[in-house]
Amino acid sequence: MASLQAQAGNRAVAEVVQRSGSADLLTGRPRSNSAPADLRGAAASRELAEQEEQRRRVGAVSAEAAAAGRRRPEAAAERRRRVGAVAAQAAAEGRRREEVTEAHRQVGAEAAAAGRRRPEAAAERRRRTAARMNAVAAVHGQAEEAARRRQGAVTEVEPAPPEPVVAETEPVVAPAEQVVAEEAPAAEEAQVVAEEERAAVEEERAAAEEQRSQEEVEQRRRGLRQRLAATGAKLGRVSEKINQLLGTEAKADKSKKVLDTPDTMATRVNAPTEAGVRTQAKATSDTGEMQTTAVMGQVGSGINFVTDALGVINDLRTLNTARKSRNDTGPASHKSRKDMKGKPLGVASSGSMVVGDLSSMANAAVKNSGNLNGVTALGEVTGGATVAFSMIAVLREIPAVWKTYQKKSRLKALDLEAPDAAPRAADMLQDVLDQLGRAQARLGEATAEQTPGTETEIADFAAQVARLNGQLQAEIVGLRQYARHKQHTKLAKRVANLGGNSVRTAAGGLAIAAAAGAVSGPAAPAVAGVAAAFLLGNALYKGARAGSNRYVEARHPDRWARPTLAQDENEAERTEGAGTAGVRRRDAVAEFFKVTKSVKQGERHHMAQKLYALAAGPEVRVGRDVPEEIRRSARALLVVLKAGPDQHHQSEEEWTASLNDPAQQGAWEKEITNQLSSA
Repeated sequence: MASLQAQAGNRAVAEVVQRSGSADLLTGRPRSNSAPADLRGAAASRELAEQEEQRRRVGAVSAEAAAAGRRRPEAAAERRRRVGAVAAQAAAEGRRREEVTEAHRQVGAEAAAAGRRRPEAAAERRRRTAARMNAVAAVHGQAEEAARRRQGAVTEVEPAPPEPVVAETEPVVAPAEQVVAEEAPAAEEAQVVAEEERAAVEEERAAAEEQRSQEEVEQRRRGLRQRLAATGAKLGRVSEKINQLLGTEAKADKSKKVLDTPDTMATRVNAPTEAGVRTQAKATSDTGEMQTTAVMGQVGSGINFVTDALGVINDLRTLNTARKSRNDTGPASHKSRKDMKGKPLGVASSGSMVVGDLSSMANAAVKNSGNLNGVTALGEVTGGATVAFSMIAVLREIPAVWKTYQKKSRLKALDLEAPDAAPRAADMLQDVLDQLGRAQARLGEATAEQTPGTETEIADFAAQVARLNGQLQAEIVGLRQYARHKQHTKLAKRVANLGGNSVRTAAGGLAIAAAAGAVSGPAAPAVAGVAAAFLLGNALYKGARAGSNRYVEARHPDRWARPTLAQDENEAERTEGAGTAGVRRRDAVAEFFKVTKSVKQGERHHMAQKLYALAAGPEVRVGRDVPEEIRRSARALLVVLKAGPDQHHQSEEEWTASLNDPAQQGAWEKEITNQLSSA
């Protein structure tokens, strides 16, 4: 740089000397060689002075040139600083362009994902994305052009050739400032594009978030609907199971019949014995006996719990069936209304038994775990449950005893008498009715002819009709006697049941007092034993009677065979079914112990079928030949047995019409069978 400054100073001096040699330094005009001689000395002096002035000026110019040379490195450094600043700005702008490109890539990716989720907005997003890409490309182009201009500016600044002094005073715009001024619009446009891109990204994110939220809501709704559907299906299956369990004679009924025998033994034998032994063991402090009684109590309570729970299920099933047909009319509706009145108390009684069984099981478990005295509260709950279901049984038995006594009295007062010489028919009732029908027909024919010699025939037919009518009247009297016997048996069982439950109520109270420590000694077990004796005798009679009926049905099926034609049965079918042989004795004994099997054709069914045949109307096959007087007596017996119009919710005419309807023969026979029951 110093050599450049020296060369510039030498060139300035040479130019001054050249101008001084050809012109006057003061006037600038060319010198003349024809001047006078006397003026030459003065001219020489002036020339020397001018040369001296010229040298002074050249020195000044050289000094100025040297100063200018010293100033040029500072200007170059300033220019280099400005160029560096511009380069830094260009680098920052490049980074911004890279950020814009990355944002554009993210926008494109999100737009593609959103386009897959929302096909209807894909075209619009592609158009907007293309427009933004074009804007970014324009910004890139402008940035590259600005970079090229900056490169040119640096190239121009680096050589820095010396310029005339006059040029130093001219205003010059710095290349860096010019680049910055030129790039300002492009930067602003890039900023606007970036803002638009960020707004678009936010919009796409908001749309995607909204769509995800909607999808999550819809998914939750679908899940909720699926769960509700699954729950509804489960409830439907449970409802079907309940309806199947409560609507039909299911396995619960058979299971209860199987468990009735061990339940009776556990309740009527094991429980009183266990209570007495435990009382004696307490008195003698025999822990071994107390432990044994605790085991016995837990086993017996378990059997009682299962049986009573099945009883609750059966009562609920019967109650549900009765609820559906309680408003019907006719013979089939009577039992439903009776069940609607009695089964709620049965459910309450069985439920109380279940509570007592659970508390007794828990107390026995405590005793078996080591606390031989048990828990006082559990003992009180067991005693309270005993009092509860015993009182319910008492409340049910009191009106039942009274109604049974009234029915028995009305049967005794019924005016039915048979001729002294008219025994009950040894043949099947259907055969008697058929003989009576033929005799009446022949008597009618003989009476209609009224020819000489027919008097004897008419008298014979009349005597045969009278004999057969006497046999039918004897059948009516026999049916009344059978009904009275059944009511007598029923009254005895009801009284025994009432007494047993009354005593058991007292036993439950004593059990509560004993659990609380207020009573000690054998009083509570003794009272419980008396109650168990009453109830055990009743249960043994019922079980033996049911077993005997099964034995007779298997061993002697002809003893109580059907006496008349069944509904829709003809004479040929009845003849084919007659004369069925019984099974061997040992097989009949096996039938005695089949507690789950019901008797299909026993004595009660036989009597009910007879009574219906005598009470049925002439439109029914079995009642076609019954005399009107016999029919009136049989219907009067039905009314006393509480199978009349009032019990069937019918008028007198409707009740008579139902007896004359062949389609209701089976329903009527079942209704009469129920009314003859001693249960």
